[in-house]
Amino acid sequence: QIDLTDEQKAAFDKLTALSKSGKPAVSLLYGVTGSGKTSVYMSVIDKVLDDGKNVIVMVPEIGLTPQTISLFCKRYGGKIAVFHSALSMRERLDQWKRVRNGEASIIIGTRSAVFAPVDNIGLIIIDEEQEHTYKSEQTPRYDAIDVAKYRASYNKCLLLLASATPSVESYAAAQSGRYELCTLTKRYGN
Repeated sequence: QIDLTDEQKAAFDKLTALSKSGKPAVSLLYGVTGSGKTSVYMSVIDKVLDDGKNVIVMVPEIGLTPQTISLFCKRYGGKIAVFHSALSMRERLDQWKRVRNGEASIIIGTRSAVFAPVDNIGLIIIDEEQEHTYKSEQTPRYDAIDVAKYRASYNKCLLLLASATPSVESYAAAQSGRYELCTLTKRYGN
């Protein structure tokens, strides 16, 4: 159990309600650096896993992947599968098979993780959603956020965009009510 501040708890309650609604939804979790966005979305992940659904977590670059994997391994153990470009073809195939066989319920990786062969998705998280690395410059070109929106709609689940500096598009969509907006204005702890 993660201890959440009142502000984090309010965001968690809103996001949990969206994830349980059975309708596709997009939410922006906008929080200052150090506000505990990760704690909020890990708490939501716990609820989604309790409901027997799977989760995709995307990070913008391979450099962030080891710390994210370490954090998730401590909490979820062998339930995670990892997808990023630094894996060998053999390692990628092993991860793909683990997901396909239902051995992993949390997929973590860079933009390619959005294509993981996972069914019954209950939550897709895009951390640091403003980063340009979610757009592939190689052929075939794609925007991982657009693919995530499609997968969230298809699976009738929550797409959670998280950032301390959201893109203008995401913030405008949240301000206009197209996306739900959860804000964390205070740093966690001292």
